Amino acid sequence: LDEQAFLRSAPARSVPERPGRPHPRAMASSAAPADMEPTKSSQQHGSQKGVVALLQEFVQCSRQFAAPQHRPILQWSYDQRMANATSLEFRGTVAFLLDGLPHHVAGGWHPSKKLAQRDVSERALTFFVGKWGEELLHEDAGRAQAPIEAHGKDTEALADFCRSYHACGDARPIWSHTCVNREYIAQVEIMLLGVPHKFAGAAKPSVEAARSDAARRVLWYFQCPGYQHLFSPDPRAPAVTGKEIPPPPPNWACSSEEIAELRKAQRKTLVMRVQNRLQQELAKMLKPGQGVWEWSYELDEKDTAWPPLYRAKVSIQALNKTFVGDWARGQREAQVEASYLVAEFLDGDRDTQVPSSSAGSEADSEESTERIGRWADVEVEPLC
Repeated sequence: LDEQAFLRSAPARSVPERPGRPHPRAMASSAAPADMEPTKSSQQHGSQKGVVALLQEFVQCSRQFAAPQHRPILQWSYDQRMANATSLEFRGTVAFLLDGLPHHVAGGWHPSKKLAQRDVSERALTFFVGKWGEELLHEDAGRAQAPIEAHGKDTEALADFCRSYHACGDARPIWSHTCVNREYIAQVEIMLLGVPHKFAGAAKPSVEAARSDAARRVLWYFQCPGYQHLFSPDPRAPAVTGKEIPPPPPNWACSSEEIAELRKAQRKTLVMRVQNRLQQELAKMLKPGQGVWEWSYELDEKDTAWPPLYRAKVSIQALNKTFVGDWARGQREAQVEASYLVAEFLDGDRDTQVPSSSAGSEADSEESTERIGRWADVEVEPLC
């Protein structure tokens, strides 16, 4: 099973007087044991009802925390990469609340979004219902007792728990962190029943404090002795009250090899995606048959290399705005550079600057790389 589940901890409150969250295996307490491959009967049942509908019913059956009524139960997003020179592949990610906590599950790559959606739904059900249901049969004999602050360090307690809990397969936690505004957010990857899971903590002033916070949240999630009452899901968290569940960190489900493919696909499809967004946002402002933008190009006549240097200018009459991109090799790349400026404007960056007319500015500039990182969902590590 290849999918990953990411628990983005909502702002949790310290409430030692309240009972802790049940062990997550309780979510599948009524499920029959199942192999990783769907059985024939489950395939027939899924074909009758639809695997996406079955996943939604499973999420709605969570009794520990009422599902918000003002938004969809399942929220979908998609990554895309180049399958070959002319076609794309899609990977679906579904976000939902279980017991008040946001979970994100990513599937495999497929030639259409519909297939990607079905794939991730099947994987989520197979894991949460099938694998955890099977694990319940071995709970009495196989459950490990995590140490109660045995070392005085929460990270060491988490490592001991992973070594002793057979569902982790004796795999040690893998730590990473990001730095935002001089604060650190720790992420830890743990193998559960053969599936990599990633958990995140809250922002802290140091890496050590961030890792300790994340370790405590994971140990609470598994209701380890000594950690059962540290946190409680916050009903006022953005993941509960907002219109959408906050997304996980960039490239959380990507290998290093996939990041380059995502960058390539995002850059190649940027112009089309920005155009579609403009058509949606300006639909009521456009006249019948009117295009959303007009393009023109400036050639650097002093440059002798090939492809030649171009700078693209795009005018959006409905917004009374004109954007001039950086110099780039070829008209297509110049068009992409200008499209980044339009996208930034639509995202709220109203102070878009017209670049210098210097012909020495290339598409691989530091500013361009930063934009690629933001639009390709590829994390750019800030310096702290």
